[in-house]
Amino acid sequence: MGRAQKIKNRIKNSSFFGMSYLTGTLILVKFLQLFIKPNEKQILFISYSGRQYSDTPKEAYNMLRTDPDFADYELVWALNKPKLYKQPELGRKISSNSPTFFYHLLKSKYWIANSSIDRLIPFEHKEHIYIQFWHGVPLKALGHSEVGLSKLVQYWYDHVQFDFMFTYSDYDLAKFREVFPRTKQFVTQGQLRKNIVKRYEQNITPARIKYQLGIKSDKPVLLYLPTFRGYDAKEQTNLTQATLAKLSENYTVIYRGHYFTDGMKQGQIITAENYSLYKLFMIADTLITDFSSVFFDFSVYGKKIYLFQPDVSEYCARRGIYLDAKKDLNLPVAYSEVELMQLLQEDDYDYHLLQELTKKYNPHDGDEAAAALKNILMTFL
Repeated sequence: MGRAQKIKNRIKNSSFFGMSYLTGTLILVKFLQLFIKPNEKQILFISYSGRQYSDTPKEAYNMLRTDPDFADYELVWALNKPKLYKQPELGRKISSNSPTFFYHLLKSKYWIANSSIDRLIPFEHKEHIYIQFWHGVPLKALGHSEVGLSKLVQYWYDHVQFDFMFTYSDYDLAKFREVFPRTKQFVTQGQLRKNIVKRYEQNITPARIKYQLGIKSDKPVLLYLPTFRGYDAKEQTNLTQATLAKLSENYTVIYRGHYFTDGMKQGQIITAENYSLYKLFMIADTLITDFSSVFFDFSVYGKKIYLFQPDVSEYCARRGIYLDAKKDLNLPVAYSEVELMQLLQEDDYDYHLLQELTKKYNPHDGDEAAAALKNILMTFL
């Protein structure tokens, strides 16, 4: 975790610094609003609060930059470290860590994000259109349901005003109505995420992805995606090096951690922290995760999913979850490494449960969300 992120976390998790930041920045924004008028044809994109060029905002960007109806629009990306991103399709980039960030935010008529684009400062924006594509189906508790949430973040949940928020299904629609009570309109046509793999499949082959990752073996690929705890756990959370080594005998194991983690440094595995999650979906035969909602997106490909939750009691008490792996999701779950190895050896995986999972939590086609997004933008032309 970088120094800048540590400073942000200190501000976010401190009542004094957090509320001081909120008050001071609100005053700055209200002052800037007196002088800055939005460009009616400028869209600002941000992914994971500037940490990445990825996910649904990237899919929306690629969709709009190739659409003739938006040929004269200024498409701007906000990134914490814009100089690191040299992708040829990227046009204008600005720093989301810069003091001038709010100038660019206010200058843009439209905001497209998958988390906070307003730096946790939920201000009135009558001249702007805030479009929110949340970064997954809510499995972990959010808002007032989240244990130990800081005052600054809770204030943002309670007061942020999304003009449009896209949802996967009736399940997350109900949850987000509680978590984001000031959202003006929910869009129930699903998420653009489903089109990411479709786009990759048109431009890159699984063999090319394996080559980029240095995979030479023909063994099946196991994708391991543990989530971020945010606290010092008393119980075991991740697979041990011994288990990863054992898995490597039969699988090519790829580890991709949460963006707050530093990743694995040892073992016979491939680390892919900065590699596209959706490219990894293309080559993975099996997914192991714990409390990450990523399995909702992976389930549509009909490939095996296992949950490893040895610390489920501690996680529920210290973080909180909405859905029980067995009762609500009906997914294979292991509470120890021995159980997990036994599950992986069984040859009667029930693929029907993946279809049911997708039907309930992620039923819409990506093109539905794409059409809904374009319709929103065209409405304000």
